[in-house]
Amino acid sequence: MKIIKNFINDEDCDKLSEWIEDRKDLDLFQDANMKGNRLTTRYTTKDIVYPQVAFEIRNKIITHLNLKNFKLAPFKYGMYASIAFKGDDCYLHKDPRHFENHITLHCNLKLNDTDGGDVLIEKDNYEVQKGDIWIYPTSEINHGSNTLLSDKRLIWVYGFCICE
Repeated sequence: MKIIKNFINDEDCDKLSEWIEDRKDLDLFQDANMKGNRLTTRYTTKDIVYPQVAFEIRNKIITHLNLKNFKLAPFKYGMYASIAFKGDDCYLHKDPRHFENHITLHCNLKLNDTDGGDVLIEKDNYEVQKGDIWIYPTSEINHGSNTLLSDKRLIWVYGFCICE
């Protein structure tokens, strides 16, 4: 796993956060199916319009990581928004490989500061702050989160399927 501190600025965090806050009660957001207290746009079949800044950040990630020969993960535009509420946690798990001979790589942006809800990779705990991105092969390593003590945690996830 790699953490890049301050990958995006507060203004971009706030734009993405506002998008989530304005839509969290709509049917775009559904249960994340992680046995926690979290909603996500990952499973929506509705027409969804993400803000332009989300696409700009996706391009920044592709350039920064020098990604080549990849496919976007099979969620709308290869990204999704997530809001977790107090008490949420996520058990250790691996994500699927969406395409044969491709590793699933997630690049998660934390949009607000929280108490708890820290990243778990295998048996290790990592704190990330607002604007940080953590990058890891979700199909290859166990990952989850510990219990969120704050009222909410906002995350924007970018998924890439990287050829082995």
